[in-house]
Amino acid sequence: MSEKYLFLINILELITAILATVFFSKYVVSKEKYFLYFLWFTLGVELCAALMSYVIDIDNFWIYNFYTIISFLFYFYWYHAILKQVALQRAVLVFGILFTGVAIWNLVFQSWTEYHQYTFVVGALFTLVATLFHFWQLLYSDQILVIQYKLSFWISAGLLLFYMGMVPFMLLSRYFELAGASYYILIISLNCILYGCYIIGFLWTKEKYNRF
Repeated sequence: MSEKYLFLINILELITAILATVFFSKYVVSKEKYFLYFLWFTLGVELCAALMSYVIDIDNFWIYNFYTIISFLFYFYWYHAILKQVALQRAVLVFGILFTGVAIWNLVFQSWTEYHQYTFVVGALFTLVATLFHFWQLLYSDQILVIQYKLSFWISAGLLLFYMGMVPFMLLSRYFELAGASYYILIISLNCILYGCYIIGFLWTKEKYNRF
């Protein structure tokens, strides 16, 4: 398996963004509406990165470093918006501040021609905790009875499973040369899980359950 198979991820991103657009009316009044714009933004970044790498043949790590910072700040904003308890909101706010500090440190002391793994790992760990906050909130509310129709549940499930796989991978990649078929299979599989959860959410969600 070669690097060219990573285009499958772009296809998944496109399908997910299209479905998010088609079913936008189901969640237009909820905080999840921002994911529509985020998905198209993600696809745009991926296409720009591919253009830089394969067509223009220049380094594209800087665009992924930029995307990493924007994406995690978006997740923190979203979780801060959907969590109801003030203590959990404050925790996510602290996550955002600490993450921003790490991101700035990496921008200053690490080359833009390298992928900023510490920024990714810190952001991913904080996002994992935020997903658990949301699941805990759902578990101890009436929403647990309609959880399968909540778009926020499927988004959080996708993020949880994706980053549970990506964090160990990113940490190991600093000490081992991870490449070849196993590398591409892992990356593609985790993205299939992430976007698969998103797709299920957009297809299955019902408007009346995205109003609270």
